Amino acid sequence: MADRAVNTASAPSVLVHRFSAADRVVHWTIAACILALLATGLSLGQFMPNSINPVIAHRDVVRSVHLDASVILIMIVVLALGRGAPLNALWHDVEMFTRDDWAWLRRIAVPARWRREPLPPQGRFNAGQKLNTVLTAAAVVGFVATGGLMWQGGHLASSLSSAASQWHDWLTFLIIPLIAGHIAVALLFRSTRPAMRGMLLGAVRLDFARRRHARWADEVAPIMAADSRQESTSG
Repeated sequence: MADRAVNTASAPSVLVHRFSAADRVVHWTIAACILALLATGLSLGQFMPNSINPVIAHRDVVRSVHLDASVILIMIVVLALGRGAPLNALWHDVEMFTRDDWAWLRRIAVPARWRREPLPPQGRFNAGQKLNTVLTAAAVVGFVATGGLMWQGGHLASSLSSAASQWHDWLTFLIIPLIAGHIAVALLFRSTRPAMRGMLLGAVRLDFARRRHARWADEVAPIMAADSRQESTSG
């Protein structure tokens, strides 16, 4: 029935709004901060010999960039978590996992040709995106906590500062696969690549939304139909 709600829904050119300008600004700012923190953190860490580390001679500058990026990240997150702000709305979308979400996570690990049951219809964010968001948020909290302890290491017991440094390193190794997977899904896989349009321009094709986020597409189709009727009436 939702397919008939918009009389042009089958056309690939039909677009449905997914992310506001504020959503996109927050996303790309956080992404830039995390990538800067990852690059500078790997350079500052003991992950490569000093003899081949290209930034070892500029360690103080790299450390300043690392600290500045962390401050910007914290400020953006705090501001964007306010009531009605982008991250606040996002968190309400991703914090609850439904029975369909858990079923989606179980079935997605099975290649499509061997999957006995179809993937359950998903909302604006599928279960994989929800899990990625929750894990990334937990990692950011861990980075802030351990990074703060490392920053104040001179005023703390050496054992506490050393433990914070170790956990900071472990979080780095844990978040790298999350970031790499997120980028790969956004850029490399044909079935999911159309989602990038939403984060760049704010809208995705309706046919893509119906394939990957059917429950959400069914929710927005009547709204699109109402807007279409209003435009035709006013015209």
